[in-house]
Amino acid sequence: MKRKTFSAAVIALFTLLAVAMPSFAESNAISTMARILTELNHYPSAEQKATLAAISKDESNSDATRAIAEAIHNVEHAPKADDVAKLKIVSEIKSTTEEEKQLAEIVMNLNHSVSPETKKALEVLAK
Repeated sequence: MKRKTFSAAVIALFTLLAVAMPSFAESNAISTMARILTELNHYPSAEQKATLAAISKDESNSDATRAIAEAIHNVEHAPKADDVAKLKIVSEIKSTTEEEKQLAEIVMNLNHSVSPETKKALEVLAK
């Protein structure tokens, strides 16, 4: 009886970890992208681009998170038209989280850097 209970507990723990790990990775990606956007000045630095490339290639992140990371990576004073089109779709999909929608909107409206008002919203996401 104890062995069955222990086995059930182990299975439950692994199931919980399997569900929690991707969401943890994704929340970390959201906060990382928010921090990058607060520091952005015309385009991401080489270090920021490397971080964004890693986020966009990490299959544990959602398609929305990966598209946002790619769009920020490609910013040169403003987002590229192709990326804006992708982010518009991302922001309209029901499965996109509120945090992802907020980041997508910020990136779509980016022009050289973020406003002080937008920076405050990003600081909340960065925590």
